[in-house]
Amino acid sequence: MKKTTLNTALVVGTAFLFITGAYTLLKPPAPKPAPAPPAPTEQAPAPIPGVPAFDVSKYPSEPQVSVYLADKGSVTTMALEKYIEGVIAQEMEPDWPMEALAAQAIASRTLTMSAIEAGTIKRLHNADVSTSKDELQAYAPQKVNDSVRQAVNSTRGEVLLYAGGLVNAIYSSCNGQIGATREESFPTEIDHPTPYFQPVTDNCFQYAPENIKSWTVKIPATQVAAAIGYSGNPDDIRILEKGPSGRILYIGAGNKKIYGSDFRRAVGYDQLKSTLVTEMTYDGGNFVFKGQGWGNGVGLCQWGAYTFAKEGKQAKDIIKYYYPGAEVKKLWQ
Repeated sequence: MKKTTLNTALVVGTAFLFITGAYTLLKPPAPKPAPAPPAPTEQAPAPIPGVPAFDVSKYPSEPQVSVYLADKGSVTTMALEKYIEGVIAQEMEPDWPMEALAAQAIASRTLTMSAIEAGTIKRLHNADVSTSKDELQAYAPQKVNDSVRQAVNSTRGEVLLYAGGLVNAIYSSCNGQIGATREESFPTEIDHPTPYFQPVTDNCFQYAPENIKSWTVKIPATQVAAAIGYSGNPDDIRILEKGPSGRILYIGAGNKKIYGSDFRRAVGYDQLKSTLVTEMTYDGGNFVFKGQGWGNGVGLCQWGAYTFAKEGKQAKDIIKYYYPGAEVKKLWQ
């Protein structure tokens, strides 16, 4: 399974905004129960203020895209669907169930189109897309097989729209069986409403590896304090608030506090696999974190998609479940 990818405008690894100020230390509240997924509706969501409408007529046929090859430092051109094949082959295992691969194809194509529209990679490398997982999505054309080609071809041209705008189709490896909200995982990078990021629940633990279902990590107190910017007694550091899915919203001590997502970036994404922390203790020299899942937890959960596919769910049903209220739109044949 692969690690998290970036959002359509900024790299996932980008530092979040620091928030400082005096506050009262609070015990972390119990996670709020996850709401039931929204019931399907035939009425399209109303336009979201601040979110540009997407002109579907702009792409009457499959575009050719300029691709920044991160490993070579050069730019090449290829058909967009060819690029998507290389993405799917690396973002999921090529031998995964077809409907999971197809759901990933819709999400990855949407994220790609969003990046193109926003000009994210254009500003970095004067190209439409990048093969760097830290800049957009992972890419491995050498791993493409017939299953990947079929998944991409069966969803050819399909993207996710919400209220006439492209969905910010971020995804992650394993959401810990409950999706994250924007406020929990991208509190400052995304500057417009994302009502399709909801704490939907799934059964991704059914097939996920044990080391991402639950994990324990020990982080030196000095590193934790430095990440927060706190110079006092480490024993004062607490999880101050959790979000709707139970993820760390704020962590801090004294007059210092930061977002949980910013804290995870500071201590390392591979070290703190997610902010869905179930227990945090201090042993006098280290903080011990126990948690669940791997990644930002937003949008499509790859192991959840695997489970749904095993249960016989179709790609469009899977993808719409993880982005409630979104619709699948075919841009080109």
